[in-house]
Amino acid sequence: MSKFNGLLFLYSLSAVITSALTVTSTSFCEVPDHNLSRVYNLTKLSSNNKDIIIKHDYPKETIRMQLCSALIKKCNNQDGYAICLIKNNTEKGIGKFPPEVENKSGRILFNFIGDNCSLEIKYTVQIIIKCDYNAASNSYPELFPHADGQCNLFMVWKTALACGQRFQTNCTVVNDGYHYDLSSLTRSSENYVIRIRNDMKSPKIVLNVCQSIIRQYGALCPIKSGACLDDTEKLNRYSSLGEVQKPPFFKNGYLQIEYQDGALCKNKNIKTPHIKTTIIFICVLEATETIPEYVDGMDDCHYQLIWNTAAACSIESLREYSVKTAGICSVTNPITNFTYDLQSLMNRDFTVVNTSGIKYKFRVCGALTDNACRIETGICNSKYNTSLGQANTNLIWQQGGPYLNYTNGDLCENGMHHYTVIGFFCGPEGSSNQPLLMEEYPCQTVIHWNTDLACEKRIKCTTNNDDEINLNPLIQSTNNYIVRANGTEFHINICRPLVPTRGLTCAHGSAACKVSVTSENEYTNEISLGFPEDSPTLNKDLQIVLRYIGGSQCPENPVKSISSNFTFVCDNNNQGLPVYKTYVNCTYVFEWNTSIACGAVIGGWTPPCTIKDGFLSYEYDLSLLYERRQIHYVKGKQGKEYSINICGGEKYCNGSAVCHGGNGYGSLKSVIFDYSRDDIKLKYSNGSKCNNNSYTSEVRFICNDSIGIGAPKLLLESQCSAEFEWHTEVICAKHANSRDADREKVPSSGILLVSSSHGKHAGAIAGIVLTVIAVLAALIYFRKPEKRARFRSWINLLSFRRGAGRVQYCRVDTTEEARLLFDASDPTQCQTDSDDDLLHA
Repeated sequence: MSKFNGLLFLYSLSAVITSALTVTSTSFCEVPDHNLSRVYNLTKLSSNNKDIIIKHDYPKETIRMQLCSALIKKCNNQDGYAICLIKNNTEKGIGKFPPEVENKSGRILFNFIGDNCSLEIKYTVQIIIKCDYNAASNSYPELFPHADGQCNLFMVWKTALACGQRFQTNCTVVNDGYHYDLSSLTRSSENYVIRIRNDMKSPKIVLNVCQSIIRQYGALCPIKSGACLDDTEKLNRYSSLGEVQKPPFFKNGYLQIEYQDGALCKNKNIKTPHIKTTIIFICVLEATETIPEYVDGMDDCHYQLIWNTAAACSIESLREYSVKTAGICSVTNPITNFTYDLQSLMNRDFTVVNTSGIKYKFRVCGALTDNACRIETGICNSKYNTSLGQANTNLIWQQGGPYLNYTNGDLCENGMHHYTVIGFFCGPEGSSNQPLLMEEYPCQTVIHWNTDLACEKRIKCTTNNDDEINLNPLIQSTNNYIVRANGTEFHINICRPLVPTRGLTCAHGSAACKVSVTSENEYTNEISLGFPEDSPTLNKDLQIVLRYIGGSQCPENPVKSISSNFTFVCDNNNQGLPVYKTYVNCTYVFEWNTSIACGAVIGGWTPPCTIKDGFLSYEYDLSLLYERRQIHYVKGKQGKEYSINICGGEKYCNGSAVCHGGNGYGSLKSVIFDYSRDDIKLKYSNGSKCNNNSYTSEVRFICNDSIGIGAPKLLLESQCSAEFEWHTEVICAKHANSRDADREKVPSSGILLVSSSHGKHAGAIAGIVLTVIAVLAALIYFRKPEKRARFRSWINLLSFRRGAGRVQYCRVDTTEEARLLFDASDPTQCQTDSDDDLLHA
């Protein structure tokens, strides 16, 4: 959750705090929940020994506070305060003790009022206590950014003390000897939210994985629910869609979770008395940070969702996939795309000692150099000079942390060779950062090592609005983006730290770096432009802004750190490159024209077989899919054979593009261009009768410019629906016909992009001839000054039209932090979160 996303709601609350629940000073940290007959005891969040200290870099200030008691150390030599602001060596009491406490609609709010901030306004500090099962009882609050001198401050304090009872199941399953683990999808402080339809007022499905829903603001679901329906149109807004009862299982070849015994089914034609929910998980090795999609079943009391995710792949296949992409002493987590890089531990000797006092000396991803044991030994028994395994650089991924496996050591028992496993783990804060000998057997040694290098820290690379824009396709895993401007280079990644590059030693974890390049192609004067701490947000123009903060020291203002801003502008159907614009107030500003920023756009169908995006004016002729074959046949897992004819379905199968056994799977309902995922969906509904419903289908076209026409394949099938996926070059940019000529431009990044060509030699010659003719015509035309002036006026007009025609998305945040402090009365109200808007909200 972006800190700035929450501010719009946070500042708004300062004028509307009502009906607070005030309790006595001795019990206000024991907060009752009358709906659950439960009391949240938050007293452990205060300390009897010392005050909690929160430091804030901008503005430069320190806050000293307690939640459940008065300050231990007086504020400005006065008693009676719980929160004290220290700035320029001056203390101000900004929160008097005790606070007002409210627990309403699943939101626990502490409201402190302090001394005068101005002649008419007093300081206020509002603290939301939020459930996080993974947060310890001694966690600290997070202070939201605010302007210097602002009178209203806001915090979010995540703690397990604010959590209710949770119901869990084992999240692992073994099938045909392969192991599966969906626990990485379990959320500890928020739930997944999926809309039934693409409109703002449609009901939402709230769910978690292998765990009951976290009960909080916007999710007041029955306590055992693994999934529930949030329908604001009903008096009883929340209803259970099934309880957490049994672990994942395989059925019909699909990994599934089923939540059973939900609310009573009101459809008299359904024999099952209670609503249930089935989530089908599809293994997609490249899919990270995805959420499930609603498929069908609302009317049948059996909600069905599909989830494309790497977490659904077997541990064995994930490990095999990670080996293929591994580097020297580095490996990428195939579920999260996080790269573990242990190269900083190489070329050093480390020692562990067993219970007998015998020392084992080893190196990480390299051989020892003292030759006490045989050559290429990675770990050596120093007493007997026995090789316990030969070194290698093959860091292997596994859930929980990567490991090294040093094999082919000296002979041990039964003709076997000794081997050693060194596992790296993300230990708790403050834990020892040294290796520890865990186990030793006649032929095996096991070493565990808690190190920060094994800790993942990643931000969500999507905007937190209902029409969320997904920037994940821009994330680089092998090479950084390089932008050249004014004799310098900017090395950039999106939402992630820079990919390690030889010679580039910018601060570890930086997402953007400015360097100078010597005549010997060496990097010098490296400056960090910040770290990926916050998710993308929307500015007042509804453009996506990604901010990196906390970079190198700002030269003109040493008390500030350098940051960088990236504004993503919805534009051509290609990813483009960032363009450096300016440097102002210690911030490097970039702009990026890319279709990724367009998100999902509703398109249209033009007979006989053309789809078009009404915003970018792109058209694709799908008749190219049928140049060689009129009908494509796809076999299902239950013996069904589907026929697909996108262009001629209305003529042969009851008006349906998808057909099986004379049953049509629906007429075209919608065309959705999802630029952030580089695919186009054709949704079909109201097909032939199927039980009490009708057949539906979906065909998802995915751009793949190296596969040709491609062929459809079945992705999911149920009794009354089918979903297909079709990788093809037909919907790639090179096949698009654009009616908006001003969008065809070359990225101004200083880097030449070369795309592969599939045209024939004759086409290339024709292109050259046409280009020469066009250049000659332009030279003749622009000889006269008035012609050049007229051309410039056209360009200006086109530029103006491009800015004025930008899609205005209506945004309502669905994540909990963005709605913690204010419940908008109008759920369709459009909002912005630019800095100016936030400060004046």
